[in-house]
Amino acid sequence: MKRFLLSLQHLLAMYAGAILVPIIVGSSLKFTPEQIAFLVTVDIFMCGVATFLQVYRGIGIGLPVVLGCTFTAVAPMIMIGQSKGVDVLYGSLFVSGLLVILIAPFFAYHVRFF
Repeated sequence: MKRFLLSLQHLLAMYAGAILVPIIVGSSLKFTPEQIAFLVTVDIFMCGVATFLQVYRGIGIGLPVVLGCTFTAVAPMIMIGQSKGVDVLYGSLFVSGLLVILIAPFFAYHVRFF
């Protein structure tokens, strides 16, 4: 019972971020309700994919963690979307994802020092 309650708490904490971040960004960029719903759906799906990838030790950390969305990137995403457009925003998110994939082995090698 304790494990269930702790996992439910973790899921609800992740779920709030997975819903609020796309709503905040989509509303700031004047998306339609359908577009915001699509962003929320994609975000929840990708949080699930990332969670499953984290469980496998060769790819992730090998621990049962539920990954959510961060609020850290909300302001930069809104600024890029408003000044450069949504296509540049999506491109910058794609490039930053590739950058994280490229530098992840470096940090994985050095994690033993922390």
